[in-house]
Amino acid sequence: GRGRRRGAMAADTVCRCICGTGKRDPMDASTTWATPELDLEELDEPSFQMPHFAGRLSYSIYPDQQLRGQPLREGELWFLSTEEKVDRVNFSLYINGFRFEHEAEETSISLSPFALVRNCKFQSTCPSLGSLSDFKIFKVSLFAQGRCYYFGVRGEDEHEAEEDRSRWVLDISRAMRLVTQSLFPPFTICCAPLQSVASTQRRLMAGYLIHCDDGHIASVLYCELHPQCQDTAKMVMYENEICQTPVMDVYITERSICCEKMGINCSCFSIEDHQFSTRSWAERRLWLRAISNLKVKLQNRAPPPTAEELRTYRLAIKEHLGAIKGTAEGQVCQTDALLQRACPARPHFRSLAPESPA
Repeated sequence: GRGRRRGAMAADTVCRCICGTGKRDPMDASTTWATPELDLEELDEPSFQMPHFAGRLSYSIYPDQQLRGQPLREGELWFLSTEEKVDRVNFSLYINGFRFEHEAEETSISLSPFALVRNCKFQSTCPSLGSLSDFKIFKVSLFAQGRCYYFGVRGEDEHEAEEDRSRWVLDISRAMRLVTQSLFPPFTICCAPLQSVASTQRRLMAGYLIHCDDGHIASVLYCELHPQCQDTAKMVMYENEICQTPVMDVYITERSICCEKMGINCSCFSIEDHQFSTRSWAERRLWLRAISNLKVKLQNRAPPPTAEELRTYRLAIKEHLGAIKGTAEGQVCQTDALLQRACPARPHFRSLAPESPA
């Protein structure tokens, strides 16, 4: 309703914070998630299992879904609706979103894998409260919908205010991560191809990723990274791990823009206009490292790898998977999906090849 429209308007008028562009946000290692089974022997010859679902697994990511259960945390924050207007609000954090009331209007926001939270800073001045630099500000960005919400903490003791902001940011990031991880079926990233599926024989690594189809729908797709061939590499996406129904190919060239989203504990990354989310921060790092290595090979005009080189590449990836095992970075949780199931945005959108130079 009007609360959501006001929030969207605030995003247009306030998105001028000083967030930094080259600084990596720290990762929170204090988690209580269960450790996934990453067995290197199993990765060598993955056992064939029927998928846990039929068809494509898609969810609504629109932020209007019902908040679940009782609040995990409640407290007072300052809400920046514009750079000139800062108001105290009661803020409630839930397992799948947050709620606050501003000017007698309640705003309720459900979170999705394509959201992030991070600290930010303003240099402007609020007429009634003075310099905004006195506030410890953070933003919650729903980048799939182009929305951004700004909140601040203020106290007489700057150190205490900084710690309070850090607690809020970490708690919100944990809720985002829980929503993200709740959408994944149980799986293990693997490197070995499926002997019965010819299209997987050049596989480097494969596992489930969440793909942002549009601002309303995201699909959990089984993604398979293939090495360079001529002037491109590619990621092949299937409906599930049996790799019988291809959905889309995303091609990677030496000029493809592949980058991570900068947020606390964020597991999102992009390949050109395609937004993805992994189960964990560590898995994002693994996917991006593999893609970066492919781009280097493309830049150096490397020929397609031989069978022996493929085995070497797979072994290197499995070594990184082994390093993830048992660490806080590789820990995930299993719970019921915290977003509503939805029909896929499009039935099939098969091959997106790179444009040929003019």
